[in-house]
Amino acid sequence: MQEIDDKILTQAINGDKMAFRSLVIHYSKAVNLLAFRYAANKACAEDITQDTFIKAYKALPRYKANAKFSTWLFRVASNTSIDYLRKAKQHKQTDSIEQNPSISEKHNQQINHEDQLDLNRQLQSALSGLTDVERLAFTLKHQQGYSIAEISKQLKINNNACKQTIYRAVQKLRNKLTPMVST
Repeated sequence: MQEIDDKILTQAINGDKMAFRSLVIHYSKAVNLLAFRYAANKACAEDITQDTFIKAYKALPRYKANAKFSTWLFRVASNTSIDYLRKAKQHKQTDSIEQNPSISEKHNQQINHEDQLDLNRQLQSALSGLTDVERLAFTLKHQQGYSIAEISKQLKINNNACKQTIYRAVQKLRNKLTPMVST
């Protein structure tokens, strides 16, 4: 995925709503795919995507140009996804028993939701242990489905360096997550 033009980004930061609209159009598919990875539900992913862009709009003046905008936006999307799942969990816990067809069905959904939330927390923790380049390369490859050539172009590195970066990221994640999954 190509980064958005710096001129459009600067205009959006300065409050130009049409420039921000261009950001939304440019990044909405990628943000939605990332949100779907977390929620595994199309409707929830759409809600998360919308919330992500609302939060990004409000936080845009605090964006630091030392990081790529897409990296910053994907972090906002990840945090929004985790918050959304956490709120959904709390909402499920406050539902009355009469609204649910079966107590055991609710229990199973809650366990699955709790497992998903825990897994997402563990993954976020493991991802935070990667360098920015490793995290972005891994996310683009394994969560967004971009090719090595596309990632190399975006990161401005050659294909072999990109492959090595992704390999290192996978190894670090495997080392950190394997003990958690094994127990």
